[in-house]
Amino acid sequence: MRQTIQPNKTLIVDGPASVQLITGKAEVFGSPFKELQRAVVREGKRTPFFVSETAVFEVVLGANAAMQEMEGNTVPESWNKPIQTVLSLEKKPVVILILGASDTGKSSFCTYMVNKMVEAKRRVAVLDGDLGQSDIGPCASVGYAVTAKPVGELYDLRYQNGYFIGVTSPSAAGSKTLEGLAAMMNEAIQRQADSILVNTDGFVIGNDAIRYKLNLIKELKPDVVVGVQIQNELEELMSYLGGGGVLTVEPSHALNRRTPEKRKILREMTYAKYLRNSKLQCYPLSQLTVEPRNAVPKTQKPEKGVLVGLYGRGSRFLGVGILRAINPDRRTLKVQTAVITKPHRLIIGKVFLNLKLQETQD
Repeated sequence: MRQTIQPNKTLIVDGPASVQLITGKAEVFGSPFKELQRAVVREGKRTPFFVSETAVFEVVLGANAAMQEMEGNTVPESWNKPIQTVLSLEKKPVVILILGASDTGKSSFCTYMVNKMVEAKRRVAVLDGDLGQSDIGPCASVGYAVTAKPVGELYDLRYQNGYFIGVTSPSAAGSKTLEGLAAMMNEAIQRQADSILVNTDGFVIGNDAIRYKLNLIKELKPDVVVGVQIQNELEELMSYLGGGGVLTVEPSHALNRRTPEKRKILREMTYAKYLRNSKLQCYPLSQLTVEPRNAVPKTQKPEKGVLVGLYGRGSRFLGVGILRAINPDRRTLKVQTAVITKPHRLIIGKVFLNLKLQETQD
């Protein structure tokens, strides 16, 4: 359907949907949305199209999708202060850590920040530390991407490398998550990024969460810490920090609160993305290092497989797979994966997926 939006208004689209700009001027999270450009809004995601000159959009809505108009720009003015702070720093790379509870719009803020950094001719690396709602790489892993071009959402960034954790919450694997983010940080530095933006998970309330986030800050040593806060949910955590490089911003005026089911669907979309065109591969146990040791179960039903991480030589993460069957007599594993390269190391996670790549209970 055609939708005409007047200047200084925002068209908000909840996916699944497709949006094309026919005429006019618009932007998405600070990045120009050009005429005839098309954007796909994923299920469970919300995209705001801010109009600066009368715009006509062609919008195709999928099942349960929706759209609405809002006055003004949904990007708060407070989002510009951290960007000005980062651009004023002369060191390279500048490391920026983003904190916030679940569904406060951390990814939206990161997307806006990436676009403004790129606009300022900065090469930006984005580290995704949100195991349960990953935009870069499959869920249950941390990953990073490097860009010098604007993006509509972090999910569009080109995945460079990852580190398999095997769970969807750092509360179950805090030290391993820190280890993975530190490894990805070192790689991003080697790629000569001007700015390194670290997006984190929503685990921020309670002693364990605060301890984890403080250890993360100690490990990554950010130059700027930005908290995206709705009310005062970050006050206790931020009270431990202090200093000129600690800032708080408000969430987008078009904040999208997702149900647990929507969050599960988004996780499953990342598994499907990285298991596209997957096939069953047979791996002899004699040619693999399996971690943790003695973690291979004695039996494995094909319809209920555990997510695994596959590595080549060294630290190169090849991708994910699903352990579908075990032959104890031949000592072989059957793994559903899109990875073609022969792996040398296999790490067994704690996420279970059925044949439709949907999460199930163990």
